[in-house]
Amino acid sequence: MDISLPDIIGEYAEGPTRFMTGGVQYAGYFDPDSIAPEQITHLFIFMQNTFNVPVNVQIKVILPQSGGLFRRSAPLLKIQDPVLQVNLGKAEAGLLTIPITTTEHSKAGEQTVTIEMKTGTQEKPNRLRPKQSQSLLGQGFIDSPVGLNLVGTMGATFAEKQSKKAKFDLTIAGKPTPGERAPRLKAKYQKIWTHEQLEQFNQIIHEINLREVKLQQELGIEPLYAMLYAESTGRFADAGLPLRVGEAIVLAKILTYSCQYFLSNANRRNGLLVPVWERAYAEGVDTTDILEMIRTVGYHHILKLSIAISFGLIAKAVGRQLWPLVERQAVNTHIADSIETGQNLASDFLYLPLLMAGIIVSKKLTMEGEDHQHTMALLQQAYEARADLFADAEMDQANQILTKLLKQAQ
Repeated sequence: MDISLPDIIGEYAEGPTRFMTGGVQYAGYFDPDSIAPEQITHLFIFMQNTFNVPVNVQIKVILPQSGGLFRRSAPLLKIQDPVLQVNLGKAEAGLLTIPITTTEHSKAGEQTVTIEMKTGTQEKPNRLRPKQSQSLLGQGFIDSPVGLNLVGTMGATFAEKQSKKAKFDLTIAGKPTPGERAPRLKAKYQKIWTHEQLEQFNQIIHEINLREVKLQQELGIEPLYAMLYAESTGRFADAGLPLRVGEAIVLAKILTYSCQYFLSNANRRNGLLVPVWERAYAEGVDTTDILEMIRTVGYHHILKLSIAISFGLIAKAVGRQLWPLVERQAVNTHIADSIETGQNLASDFLYLPLLMAGIIVSKKLTMEGEDHQHTMALLQQAYEARADLFADAEMDQANQILTKLLKQAQ
């Protein structure tokens, strides 16, 4: 019988299809998905055991071959171990990383690597994971939950495809680019979730449900805004980007708006709160004071959600998504990790996308005693004071959008 287990694969891999072989759901991709001859890439295979018993998995990697009817075939790609063994515990999820490089026979073009799986169990299994799922995130500002720590609580939209084999495409292009040393081709498996973590997951859900009414009071717009304003000022200064007053106000607004986007919807609430609780548990942080917990261990999660929502708000404002998903995900990781670790962050990444989106929502979150026009005037002054903002010619489109949004808001 299917029971509620966090979805793990959807946190890492895009796409609505999960391959299924003998109780194991899996999906994967190459990164990078295009290499020059003599370079190395990695095939990432994410797996989750859908059974309540351990599963032994044999993975055979089938590489493309050259040759034809009258010529001896030769491999176009190279790996260390063509057959791999993985033992998945009850409901366990893990990542198998397979390094792959080219051979002297490689040629330019698209090459296909096939993964063939065989599984076996020593006990009679019962199923724990569903064959298909629908995300609770809904159709909103976030078009992909990958990398946002949302899928565990909100699920991912997918359907199984029964198949013992799965194909993954890799492009070979460019001039040979040998590395400085011989490539390391040993495959590696690492656990990313075990069934033992389910007890803590359910305990967190239970704790949040018990405190629902109090949380609504503690996480009101005004207290959230005040805390996020103060915390953002300190964190961005630590990253070499001191905020001017208008910037701090508008940044706090988009962060507050993003929190409310999740808190105002019963289906989305846990997507905001559960990851904060999980990190608090992992680091031994007291969960009594929710605002303090969000300030200390939840800011990184809120910032990532806010960046994703900000890109969605901008897309809605201009009528289309201007940047591809892979670029948006890279920007999200760069901003959030830089602020979390105190690494220098360029002002471009403050305005795109956070302050652009903050302008869009600013009037909706006018605080008591605030003059919205004055706030926009302060942001305009801050924008004009940053002479190096969007100096790159490639950022001209972003600069035009920002200028238009500021003009409309004043």
